[in-house]
Amino acid sequence: MKAVVLAAGEGKRLDPLTRNRPKPLLPVAGIPLILRTVRALQSAGVGEACIVTSPAGDRIMDALKGVEGPRLRRGVQEKPLGTAHALLAAKDFVEGEESFLLVYGDLFFEAGMLRGLVEHVARGFDGGVLAIQREDAKRFGVLHEEDGLLKGIAEKPENIFGPALINSGIYVLPGEIFEAAEEVKPSPRGEYELTDAITQLVKRGRRIAVYRHPSGYWLDVGTPASYLEANLLALQELSPQATSKTLRDSYIGGGVRLGGRVEVKSSVLMEGVEVGENVALDSVVLLERAVVEDDSRLSYAIVGEGGRAGVGCRLEGLREKPVIVSPGATIPPYLTAEPGDVL
Repeated sequence: MKAVVLAAGEGKRLDPLTRNRPKPLLPVAGIPLILRTVRALQSAGVGEACIVTSPAGDRIMDALKGVEGPRLRRGVQEKPLGTAHALLAAKDFVEGEESFLLVYGDLFFEAGMLRGLVEHVARGFDGGVLAIQREDAKRFGVLHEEDGLLKGIAEKPENIFGPALINSGIYVLPGEIFEAAEEVKPSPRGEYELTDAITQLVKRGRRIAVYRHPSGYWLDVGTPASYLEANLLALQELSPQATSKTLRDSYIGGGVRLGGRVEVKSSVLMEGVEVGENVALDSVVLLERAVVEDDSRLSYAIVGEGGRAGVGCRLEGLREKPVIVSPGATIPPYLTAEPGDVL
């Protein structure tokens, strides 16, 4: 089976974390999002995959060179005109296939979900979408289903209150989707939406299954809060063999230097991080070459690559409102940040 990964997004909602790198290269417990996706494709039996990037996506493909798994090729979306437009960059790659897997490139998910969806669609459906039950459904595309079949997708509806099934951004689609994508009209925000193309298939009578995986995690890594959450979830998967060093359910990358009397709990410290004396870190992500100086306390915080928290800082956020230190920024000594601050 072939697969397409849409990885051309700019990651604006993740700013400032995406100022110096594409969103798919953000590491989750040491492994870039895009690499996690490619590994999941391999476990689902995918033999070839097309990674659709922007023209500036060379770094994404460079990061995947030599990676074990499906054979990879690149498609380029020349302008950011939406998900249906991005899919068309893979048309030649998929040509001749009855169906294929499609995965958005900014997702963090349990790999078994892909195989579950593929096997479900193989029971006699034209395609399928992985559905996720969410309490905050109005933030996403909400799926309308009857008897396990998709009837429509409502994008971020205002009239939804409470839990509902949302569109995960993981599909098995028939080759006919490209014809539908070419016929899509621009949405109110001026983009060509894949969900509109899928809705066209439903109107044509195609049987698109709504599949619910029995268990597992799924996150749309679109904001700093969801990026932090993805890292905290990933830490639950780690074994000592999977890390350079484990400190209280944490990931410690290569070349990390820790001072004396340092407490690290449920945190990710990427390569080259330096932590001073008498520092407490709880539910924190320190990206490459970040520095935390002496006597500081950080919780629910993300420090971008090369960022520095000065002596005696108190950067204490909330799970849903982490404190963010921008890449390369230097935070003055003894600063106290509020939840949600971007420094």
